[in-house]
Amino acid sequence: MGIEKVLREVDSGMKKEGGSFWITVKKEELKKRLKYLKASGINRISSITGVDTEAGIEVIYHLWHDEGFINLKTLLPKDRPETDTIIDLFPGANLFERELMEMLGVRIRGHPNPKKLFLSEDSPESPLRKS
Repeated sequence: MGIEKVLREVDSGMKKEGGSFWITVKKEELKKRLKYLKASGINRISSITGVDTEAGIEVIYHLWHDEGFINLKTLLPKDRPETDTIIDLFPGANLFERELMEMLGVRIRGHPNPKKLFLSEDSPESPLRKS
């Protein structure tokens, strides 16, 4: 099955821009969609990025496939930004999830090592949050 067909199974509104595919998912559906992609042969996570927007904390999971980057975007509420760990699916997500916790204050449920990566313990909380 071609990658575009797989991605349309994840989201019929999938968009292709250049060599990248963009999918927006509800936070409740994120892990289910990532499991499906993993089972479809998409095995490599290249990064997870997050940004504080007016609407909430936008988190983008960047996956690599031979046909291009696959970007799953989800929005977390600012007052309770939390999601489940995905390191059981993609072990390489470990450090990216820790960075989200440290820099944006996202709670990653089930993460085995939520210690800070970059900042000292006395650093301000969530330095990349705008509020």
